[in-house]
Order: sequence, then C-alpha cells, then structure tokens
Amino acid sequence: MREAPARIDIRVSLAGASLRFRPYLPKEEFILKAPFMLRIVCLVLALSLAGSAAASAAPFEFSATAKKSFDKIVDNAKASAATQLKKNYAELQTLQKQDIGLDTKISALRYKNQENDTLMRKRIKDIDKSKIASLAGDVAKTKQRYKPLFDLYDTQRSQLSLAKAAKNKELTSIINVKVEVTKIAVQAAKKDISAKEAAVKKAKSDATAKTKALRDILDANKATESRIKAAKSAASQTKKLFTAESKVLLQTVRSGDTSGTSASLSRMLVHIRQILINKTNMHYYETQIASVIAKAEAKLKSY
Repeated sequence: MREAPARIDIRVSLAGASLRFRPYLPKEEFILKAPFMLRIVCLVLALSLAGSAAASAAPFEFSATAKKSFDKIVDNAKASAATQLKKNYAELQTLQKQDIGLDTKISALRYKNQENDTLMRKRIKDIDKSKIASLAGDVAKTKQRYKPLFDLYDTQRSQLSLAKAAKNKELTSIINVKVEVTKIAVQAAKKDISAKEAAVKKAKSDATAKTKALRDILDANKATESRIKAAKSAASQTKKLFTAESKVLLQTVRSGDTSGTSASLSRMLVHIRQILINKTNMHYYETQIASVIAKAEAKLKSY
C-alpha cells in the first residue's frame, strides 16, 4: 500500500515576508528533492516579490477624466507650449518604464549576488576540510600503529628498573641492550608522528590563511553595500517628492492651469531622472559585488 503523501511545512522568509508551503510528496521522495525544491521555491518567491514591488510602484499616469482635462489644456495652449506638454508627458511615461525595468534588473542581480555570496562563504568554511581530516586521521592511525612499540618500550624500562633494584648486573646488562635497541625505534616513531602532526598544523595554518584571503576579498563588498543603501535611500526620498508632485500636477490639470501643469510636469521629470540616476548606480554597485564574488571564486579555484 502506497504511503500517504507527507504533509511537511517549509517556511521561507524573503524581503520580510514569511510564507509556508506544504508539498504533498511521499516522505522519502520529498527528502531527496527538498534541496532542489527549496532553491526553486526561493527563486520563484524572489521574482514574485520583485514583481509585486514593481506592481506596487505602478507608474503615474492620468485617469481618463484627468487625461481629458490635460488634452483640453494642450488644445488651448500655444503650439510650442502644447508640443512641450505632450513631449514631457510622453517622456515621463518612458522614464517610468525605465524605472520599473531597473527595479527588475536590480532585484534579479541582488538575489543572484546574495545566493552566490552565501554559497561562497559556505565553501570557504569547508576549505581544505577533507585534507585536514585525512591528515589528522593519518596521525591517529600512525599513533595506533606504534602503540605496541611504545608499550614494549615502557615494559622494558620497567624491567630495567627492577633489574637495577635487584642489583643483578648481568640481567641489567641484557635488558639495557634491549632498551637501547627499542629506544632507537621509539625515537624514529616519535619523529614520524611529529612530522605527521606538523603536516596537520601546516594544513590548518594554510587553510586559515586561504580563508582570510578569500574573506578579505568578499569584505570589499561591505563598502559597496553601504553605497547601495545610500543610493536606495536617496531614490526613496526622491520618489516621495515625485509622488507629492504628482498630486500637484493633478490639481493644476483639473484647474486648467497651463503654466502650472507645465511647471509641475518639469519638476516630475527632474525627480524621475534623479531616481533613475540613483537606481542606475544601485545596479552598477550590484555588478561590482558580482565581480568581487567572481574574483573570490577564481581565487578559491586556484588553491
């Protein structure tokens, strides 16, 4: 009889959102597919949230009623003013589409950078891990292999002490020869163990140096992250000015104010251009972060 599908909760938190998924799969099948499924789920969520963000920041455009009022202003304006009004409104729509496109590009690159950075740092933690474990295991095996020799040496030394205590010169002489012969073997064994322990120590030291070098490369992104944060904050502040100005524009359009409409549209264009500058910088900074991660990956491969 086929086992009932497993009802297993997966919680994923992205961009402040916490979601729960309950994949209906046989338990053993779910366990095999879980890592792949989680990566797919996270990717879909990231793209969905990016899409939601773009949707929530829908571009400004006139409603049907406001568009009629705007068209009336254009019709009543002088030819040059009418041309400029239509040109500015069209440019406003074009720049807002560029803004949405930048948001999508930034979100996608941001997600990719975060994933690659996480994977890289995990690989850094595991650097030379198997090599060190192998060398440490070799030390343990070598010590175990020499244990009978060390036990024999301890026994012989004890026998020598007893012979000396009994003041038996002949027996002392015989045992002393055995001790000296075994001592040579023990010294060679200890030297072998020391060499292997030194190899472990060096491997750990090398791994630490490699880890530091790679983390130093990745840490260069901290300054870039600060620049992204500053650009994002600047874009957000300018967006508030843009939104506030859009309300002014609607008021001037409703009142049929030609010069006011023209001035308000011009201010909105200034704001959206500044937003695009900030977001273009954000995208550039994300490409810098990607380059740094790629540099760290190339360095890791060289080890």
